[in-house]
Amino acid sequence: MITLQYLHISIDLWGAFFCLIAVISILIGKYYDRKGSRLLIALMLCSMLLMVSDVFVWIFSGREGETAHQIVRFSTLAVFFFGFLTVPLVAGYLTHLIVGRSGIGGLLWTYVEWTIFLIGAVLLAVNFFTGFIYSISETNTYLARPAAGMLPGIIGIFGLVISIGVVLEYLKYFNKFEKAAFITYLLLPLAAIIADLVFYRVVFTVLALVISSLLLYFSYEFNAREYRTELEKSLAEQQIRMFHNQVQPHFIFNSLSVIKYQSRKSPEEAIETIDEFADYLRSCSDMMGSVDCVPVERELELVRHYINLQKKRFGDSIRSLSDIRDTDFEIPPFTIQTCVENAFTHGLRSRVSEDAFISVKTYRASSSHVIEIEDNGAGFDVKELSDDRNDRHTGIRNSRDRVRLMCGGSFNIESTPGKGTRVTITIPGSRKTL
Repeated sequence: MITLQYLHISIDLWGAFFCLIAVISILIGKYYDRKGSRLLIALMLCSMLLMVSDVFVWIFSGREGETAHQIVRFSTLAVFFFGFLTVPLVAGYLTHLIVGRSGIGGLLWTYVEWTIFLIGAVLLAVNFFTGFIYSISETNTYLARPAAGMLPGIIGIFGLVISIGVVLEYLKYFNKFEKAAFITYLLLPLAAIIADLVFYRVVFTVLALVISSLLLYFSYEFNAREYRTELEKSLAEQQIRMFHNQVQPHFIFNSLSVIKYQSRKSPEEAIETIDEFADYLRSCSDMMGSVDCVPVERELELVRHYINLQKKRFGDSIRSLSDIRDTDFEIPPFTIQTCVENAFTHGLRSRVSEDAFISVKTYRASSSHVIEIEDNGAGFDVKELSDDRNDRHTGIRNSRDRVRLMCGGSFNIESTPGKGTRVTITIPGSRKTL
């Protein structure tokens, strides 16, 4: 091999290795923008396959034999194919960011880029059988046709120019680091393609792709770090509010009133209630110090103390049902507790004389952990949850957001006025903590 071949192979291998590391890092990294992560992973894998294909082209170019000929033939096809594919993948990733930040809908940019990719893929398929764009010589080297040989470069330039135009149009929605990364990601390959057309087969495109991939990944990590910092502050504030909600004065006064009454009628029962109340406050205090998700067993212990205290107050007029089949997972602190307290505060108090009940279940469903909290209380119109001005359901909205942000779970509420409410919380089996 000549020095140029070794240089290109080295660049390809390092670029492919970096893309692989980037994919692994995103997969095992802490939860951030699930859809954006998937789009970036697809882009990195596409870039990696392009570079690996290019390695085979450079290794077997100039070698004799049918095997080398077929390897160069298919590898060259793969290089062009994955090169075309990167353009709509970049468009999809950037569109996701633009739409998410601006709220603008109906961007047709991605569809245009996919159309360009399909045109390129069709031309490659036709060329594979006719060789009208390029061919592989008897010495297994790349030979471009005088006129049609420029088609791949022209298609790539056209797709990149459109992307650059869209990015410039919505540049205000990106931070400074992103602006530099995205513009560089588009301009470097564009300049490299033009250079490849001028300086035949001195391939700058892969080097440009390696540098651009580095910048794009670092931009993603920069955003993830900023996101986690803001999220930690937000969650810390929410947990303080949640803690204050759990020990509201009215709940303390009600519990003390029950203890006062029991101390006159049944001192032994009063002692049990004091112990229950102390355990409840201790559990609240312990979870208040948790900045991440906590084992569901700790949350269920807090819920058990809370329900026992409420039953001390309301007696047999409220039944509690517990069916715990799965405890091998974690949830944000006070998630179940907030739902149970909401059931008592807004639902069951109006039905304490009508055989009211509340149930808490946990079980495994496929690859997820499921929690169900159900009551037959007053119920409500679930449309109220979308109204941020309605303070009645602030705790539920906060819990829903924390489940989504901290562990990528879902929070579904079914409620019928006059009949009751069911909350279903689903936690992915391989949840990623903050």
